[in-house]
Amino acid sequence: MKIVWLGLGLSAAPAGCNAPHQQGPVVALSPSVGAPAASPAIPTGRRIVYDVGGVFVLPDGSTVAADPSGGFTLPNGSYATPDGAGGVVLPNGTRCGPDGARGYVCP
Repeated sequence: MKIVWLGLGLSAAPAGCNAPHQQGPVVALSPSVGAPAASPAIPTGRRIVYDVGGVFVLPDGSTVAADPSGGFTLPNGSYATPDGAGGVVLPNGTRCGPDGARGYVCP
């Protein structure tokens, strides 16, 4: 009986020493394959939102009337001047760029 166990043990030993079989070429996918296209960058910062009622909603939630030139008078009486490039310049000199929806994004 010992000979049978010895024979089985020796016949099974070489099976564990074989190299694994190759399954074919491995193809690494780049991260862009199947990934959705990147959307254009959305401006970040404090937003001055244009409301269809003809007013701007300021970052603090207050509203001010839009004037025909694109500027507006702030609640403290100061005027935000249109810059001629679609943005406005606030009384403190900060330029707020257009947000693409008739509003502005400020740094």
